[in-house]
Amino acid sequence: MNSQEQLAAQIDKVAMQDGLPQPRGKRAWGPFTIFSTSVATAIATWCFIIGGFVAYYLPAGTGTLAIIAGSLLGILFIVLACLPVSSKYGIDVVAASKPQLGSRGSVFAILLVYGATLGWNVFLFVLLGRAVTAILGGFGIAPQEWMTGVFGGVGVLVVLAMLRNGAENVRRFGIFISLAVLGLSIVIMIMLIASSGLEALIAAPAVAAWDSTAVNWTSAIEVLIASNLSWWAYTGAMVRNSPSARSSLWPVVFGLGLAVGVGSLTGLYGALLQPDSGGDPTQYLVDVGGPVFGVIALVFIVLANVGTALVGAYASTIAFRQIATVRKLSWFPSTLIATVPALVLVVFFSGFVFDNFGTFLSMLGLAFAPMCGIQIVDYFLLRRQRLDVASIYQNNRDSQYWYWGGVNIIAFIAFVAGAAAYLYLLDPVTYISRPPFEFMTASIPALVVAGFVYWLGTKLVSIPAGKGGYTKLHTKLDK
Repeated sequence: MNSQEQLAAQIDKVAMQDGLPQPRGKRAWGPFTIFSTSVATAIATWCFIIGGFVAYYLPAGTGTLAIIAGSLLGILFIVLACLPVSSKYGIDVVAASKPQLGSRGSVFAILLVYGATLGWNVFLFVLLGRAVTAILGGFGIAPQEWMTGVFGGVGVLVVLAMLRNGAENVRRFGIFISLAVLGLSIVIMIMLIASSGLEALIAAPAVAAWDSTAVNWTSAIEVLIASNLSWWAYTGAMVRNSPSARSSLWPVVFGLGLAVGVGSLTGLYGALLQPDSGGDPTQYLVDVGGPVFGVIALVFIVLANVGTALVGAYASTIAFRQIATVRKLSWFPSTLIATVPALVLVVFFSGFVFDNFGTFLSMLGLAFAPMCGIQIVDYFLLRRQRLDVASIYQNNRDSQYWYWGGVNIIAFIAFVAGAAAYLYLLDPVTYISRPPFEFMTASIPALVVAGFVYWLGTKLVSIPAGKGGYTKLHTKLDK
């Protein structure tokens, strides 16, 4: 490789690691890579626990329908909010949020990405620790409380080591892990049905259903919508490496959306047949499948969680490197900043993390439903699917997205309005709902309210004030 080729390769690597726009000719992730990485991201132990939450409200038949419906609804909003922008311009979700939040306001997007990826990763590492502890139990070693945190912490260190080469390991390991974990999920499902019988599964009642059938249906669907909305933090980091939105569409729908559904079905059936497990297969695999199968399956669960955590850590690092101070650091110190808090939480607070998974799911809907509504309205209705890429990377008054001191006040008002709608309809801690939640969910109204308030505020305030580049955009289009 000559000096020019080395320089070009270094520029490409910097673009990937610092969240700069990926030139279309340099995007090497084809449909299969997007699909495999999406599946490796989507299918992990969290799917089983998500399905376990659905088991609180619905039995197997209706629960299956609710899981599929919720998965497709959630991924629909992600496809509209994230995929077109990131695929067209080769940018991640933080860069794509600047036209709405403002040049400085996009720090909020960084916090959302970090909060989501950190939360998922911490939970993954805790469950990884539980899986390793269960493996040791299969060999007759009595589990101890400290084991979950210690082995989960080892998982964090493994992901750190794998991240040293940036996106390359995300692509390389995703292909193999995705096929393995997808097959594992199906095998566990078959094993559960074979061990207890199909009739027992169909007859199994919901674990803790509400009195209202409509509330039970909507609660189950809401769990899947909120879970899939969290892909807002992940999707841009993946599809920015794809040459077009068309080539990424179905891989994302099937790899992120329906893959969560498949994994969640296993958790649903497991929770119904093993109510004390809450859908977590680490609690029943050795007993139900026997020591040999149980240990092998648990090993695959460990691998699945590592693969998913790798993508999450990569996405959070990319987001952090859009902060000027962090971008001055080399790649590895940046990954440390993104992952060390996970190490602390896993090692010292694993019990607290596991006990609050339901609240975390609700917070995902609370955070990402309003953001999706704002971005969908802005990109499709207000900007006519055109952005000024140069302004995205100008963090000063010369940027069209400077708004008021670098912050778009209208976007934050819209976000608060959407979040308020969510909180009115559903308490994220107790999961107690108010009418008309049973007909609308909480995430969908939050998305619609935030989008409408943003559209109205932009029309009445931002455009007349000449903020946000809308006037220049419409002038160019009219010409």
